[in-house]
Amino acid sequence: MKKVSRLMFSALAFLTIGSTMAVSIGAVSADEVADTKASMTNLSAENSALLAKLSAAQDKVASIDSQVSNKTVAIDDAQKNIASTDKEITEVAQKIVKVQAEVQSRKAVLKEQVIALQKRAGDSVSGNVYVDFIVNSDSFSDMVSRASVVGKLNQANKEAMDAVANSESKLATLKQEQVTEKANLVNTKAQLEKDQAQLTSLKADAENEQASFQQEVDGHKTQLASLQSQLDAQTAAAVEAAKKETEKATIAPTVAPKTGSDNTPAPTPAKTTTVAPSGANTGSLVGNALQFIGTPYAWGGAQPGGFDCSGLVWYAAKMAGISLPRTSQEQSTVGTKVSLSELQPGDLVFWGGVGSAHHVGIYIGGGSYVHAPTEGQNVTTMSMQYYKPDFGRRL
Repeated sequence: MKKVSRLMFSALAFLTIGSTMAVSIGAVSADEVADTKASMTNLSAENSALLAKLSAAQDKVASIDSQVSNKTVAIDDAQKNIASTDKEITEVAQKIVKVQAEVQSRKAVLKEQVIALQKRAGDSVSGNVYVDFIVNSDSFSDMVSRASVVGKLNQANKEAMDAVANSESKLATLKQEQVTEKANLVNTKAQLEKDQAQLTSLKADAENEQASFQQEVDGHKTQLASLQSQLDAQTAAAVEAAKKETEKATIAPTVAPKTGSDNTPAPTPAKTTTVAPSGANTGSLVGNALQFIGTPYAWGGAQPGGFDCSGLVWYAAKMAGISLPRTSQEQSTVGTKVSLSELQPGDLVFWGGVGSAHHVGIYIGGGSYVHAPTEGQNVTTMSMQYYKPDFGRRL
């Protein structure tokens, strides 16, 4: 993608065309000037159409960048979920081992109970320790007491064994669910990486298209500069001819306006006003973002080492104590919508639609915004004159 400076230079060349000078000229010179102006007008119209195409191509690149960044964030989330699932699988496996040890412990207790009862039961009558324990009682009341003991032991042992068995079964099921979840996450991550690779390829095509448009714009810029020089020369010649005609008519000369190096009236410098971004250096959203001017663009980046467009906005808002969603799509639904003519410093500006925005920046005042443009570029400011957003949101 071409640098912002190239777009600005092209636009400035376009603006230069619009300025014309009113002079008194002869018939022949007037025709020449008219022809030159007509050529410039036609070329300017073509240039305007190309600039519109260039803006559309830039919009396409920004849209792909947004999609790639979202894929990057999703891949990172999937990797974190895989790591979390691995940890859960390990923890469940450890619990299963503990439950199995508890089963073995419970069986050992049962064995000891049987041995103790066998000792108290005396001679075997039925071959069943519990039955022998009851049958060999000393009296009826002793028999009832022994029967009660056996019943309680059986019930307690059954409940204990059922509990550990159920626990082991649930843990085994949970482990299998986690294993399945991990497999799904791995597949999801692989698909996201595949999608990201395809988007990267599409981005290269879009950048080639943009470069082609930029080349045409540069060609028009050269032609426009040549025509402007021609117009300046023709105008100067016409002024000189008119001056000579005036001198011949012995009319008192008038004071000529101050001229430039080419004898044409020196243009009055346009008054410029620098608008200081509201809130700069005060910890505001605008000030927070401006301190990262020059930070490289990074897909999925949301930290000072590298930002994507929504990552810059998210991080600057976080520093200001404002909680925002991570992606431009979600950010475009926060707050209230405002028209571009009503923007105030600190408002967010978006390209695309509400809920589907593919690029975002922060309005800093004076018709400019700060944003993270695209891969290969750094966080910078730009005038809406050169890359105009579609709408704003006020937080």
